[in-house]
Amino acid sequence: MHHAKTRATHTFRWQSIAALLRLGLHHFWHQALPSDSSLPEMLLEEARTLLGAESTADWKSLQRQVEQQWPPGSGTLARLINDYDLSLAETFLVTLLGEVERSHLISLVVRELQAPSTQARPTVHLCTALMDELFAGDEITALNLADSALVQAKIIRIDGDGPQPLHRLLLSAEFWSVLLERATVWPQCSLIPNGNSQLLPAAVHDQLPAMADLLAAGTARSLILRGQPNSGRQLLASELARQLGCRALSVPIEVWKNSPGFTQACRYAGWLPVLQPRLGPGEIWRPEGLLEKVPVLILLGTDGAVESRNLIELTMSLPTESQRRTIWQAALNNPALATQCAANAMLSGPSIATIAASATLLAQREQQPVTMHHITLARRQLGAERLRLLAQPVEREVDGNAIVLTPLVNEEMERIISRASQRESLWQGLGTTLQQTATSGIRALFIGESGTGKTLAASYLATRIGAPLYRVDLSAVMNKYIGESEKNLSALLDMAAASDVILLFDEADSLFGKRSEGKETGERFANMLTHFLLTRIENHPGIVILTSNNRERIDSAFTRRLDLIVDFPMPSFDERLKLWSSHLGERGPGEKVYRLLASYCDFSGGQLRNVVVTAAAEAGNGIISSRHLLAGVQAEYRKLGRDMPAMLNQLKNLDNQGN
Repeated sequence: MHHAKTRATHTFRWQSIAALLRLGLHHFWHQALPSDSSLPEMLLEEARTLLGAESTADWKSLQRQVEQQWPPGSGTLARLINDYDLSLAETFLVTLLGEVERSHLISLVVRELQAPSTQARPTVHLCTALMDELFAGDEITALNLADSALVQAKIIRIDGDGPQPLHRLLLSAEFWSVLLERATVWPQCSLIPNGNSQLLPAAVHDQLPAMADLLAAGTARSLILRGQPNSGRQLLASELARQLGCRALSVPIEVWKNSPGFTQACRYAGWLPVLQPRLGPGEIWRPEGLLEKVPVLILLGTDGAVESRNLIELTMSLPTESQRRTIWQAALNNPALATQCAANAMLSGPSIATIAASATLLAQREQQPVTMHHITLARRQLGAERLRLLAQPVEREVDGNAIVLTPLVNEEMERIISRASQRESLWQGLGTTLQQTATSGIRALFIGESGTGKTLAASYLATRIGAPLYRVDLSAVMNKYIGESEKNLSALLDMAAASDVILLFDEADSLFGKRSEGKETGERFANMLTHFLLTRIENHPGIVILTSNNRERIDSAFTRRLDLIVDFPMPSFDERLKLWSSHLGERGPGEKVYRLLASYCDFSGGQLRNVVVTAAAEAGNGIISSRHLLAGVQAEYRKLGRDMPAMLNQLKNLDNQGN
């Protein structure tokens, strides 16, 4: 093959090669076929158009002119030519394969030249015949085509069955568009827009220049970015691409695996491919097609690993409280609210920007300034569509007047709230041993019989802390297929951490129950799931609340890892008295009735609620009398299968006593 020793510096126009292709096909047609078709003249006309009015549309003349300026000095196609040291003949072949995908005329001519076959893409036989006729000095044969650098790089593919001369040569239309500098994006991929790099954690932002240098020098071929959803990984990718002088391109894994030549296209289009494989616990991904001159970013969550050479890994941290305050202030222009929001929620910069924008819209709709109420509503919307796949939002707001707690339980609630307000600052100044196990997560177990207020207390905590509460949907999480339950739980915990929501595992015995000896297959897999949960819950940075009817049902390994265990007893007389009053409100019959009920009716808060609902239905919209309450009490005792205490029959007569 011919290889020039000097490099031209003129600006290369692909139109010259495209015109040379048409003149070459015109010349070849007259050597191989009769001249009774209009196609050769159409080729000649297109060549003249590409060259301009002042140039001579003659094969030999244009061939000599291009050879004198070979190799070209600039342009994307020229980069390919110089990278692979292509001769004019090889470039002619690349142009033929590209133009047949783009030009209707070229595809018609190729089909006619291959008659009686109706194949519109060039075969090995046609290509070698063209080379023999047009470039006598370049010996391109059926055998050395398969060994060419462009085939080895998967830029050109040889496809087909049977004898090799009948195989097709293919170059994707998308790759040709890249070479012609006409491609804005690869099909099914999307450019990652540039964003505000100030939303990135300062610790990560400061590392960008060093990471860019490693990737640009080829010292590292790939960068793994670990982080929760919406943690700023894509923002970092776009900023890193900017520093590398290219554009970040989000690439589906199927495109990466099934698009030959795509990696090369990224090189010539100036794209930084960003891949996001969905890996579960224990899964390993081995990326194929990595090139030394094309760095790749791989976005991962908490789980999974990538197996490849020359990888560097970075975990996306959260902004510090000080930086979060700055981001909130820039978005809200309210120093007091910014300080409160920064302390209350451990969120990423992009999440803060999203919540602040949503809260501002909610406030504008009400024609009010932004308040913490609007922030809370906006936080419920953050990532809700994904969280709802595995958990249900609990949207009720419960203040201190809506819940009745024993003094000890109330003290424990205050302890959790205090701990939540110090999730980051708590560890400052403590010893190095404790620093090794520092975590922002809080894990609490609420123990008590059904109806004692465990779930309501979780809502009370969420209201006081100002965080969304999600009740885990175990039917959606648990899966009969091995490994799928772990994947679901991992995704749930990642999404919860990203939005800093409180997770409520109601009736947690099924997930956190005691492990067995594991003699049966099902028991062994259940034990594996419990072990996985032990690890993930311990490292979860958010707040998790478990509820159970019995402490003994929870695996002791979990209880050791819990920060607090709160016992919710059945309400005593004083609590029952408050519960009757708070449930009946203005429609209640009065203190005397409440005392009678509190004295002889040993219901839990949940059962008491059922009584009041039944009595309210009996009363319609009026005052709830003692007789209405008696009907409700009797219904609840029947439901429980118990006899009603005889003293409660006094409720029949209290209405006649002025109550």
